[in-house]
Amino acid sequence: MRFFDALKKDDPAYEIFNSALDTVFDEGDGVTEHIERLTDQARLVYLLWCLDGEVHNGGFDQLFTNSLGNHCLEILRHLEVVGATNSHRLLARAVSWFPNSSPSRNRTERWSQHESFSDNPEYQAEMDRLDTEFYEYKDNLASLVNAYVARHPDASVRA
Repeated sequence: MRFFDALKKDDPAYEIFNSALDTVFDEGDGVTEHIERLTDQARLVYLLWCLDGEVHNGGFDQLFTNSLGNHCLEILRHLEVVGATNSHRLLARAVSWFPNSSPSRNRTERWSQHESFSDNPEYQAEMDRLDTEFYEYKDNLASLVNAYVARHPDASVRA
């Protein structure tokens, strides 16, 4: 699927996300994510759409314990690309709890990192504050990602 094809729909980014989701889990076990199958542009759409859903579902803390947490640093770069300055600031603050502000890309290692501070009342209070501010939706990620899709009509989903 080309991004141009999605521009005819009401929510182009959602169309790209769904196509990316099918691509990521196509011909697999339904659990293993094959994000390498996506173009750089589709990765941005996929990861930012997942971030939005993940944080709205369970907050930044959930992001760190789920597989999407493997991509925190890439997500930070993508937030800059689309101009989501508030979301970038919030995620950067959340990842600052990890050594060198760098959550491991390995989920098991990241769980171990997370375990070292997750019971800290200061961490829990800060995550609550960051989540609450994210829920205010100052950046409107959906609009920013739709604008990104519109700026890249020649991009495709599959690498």
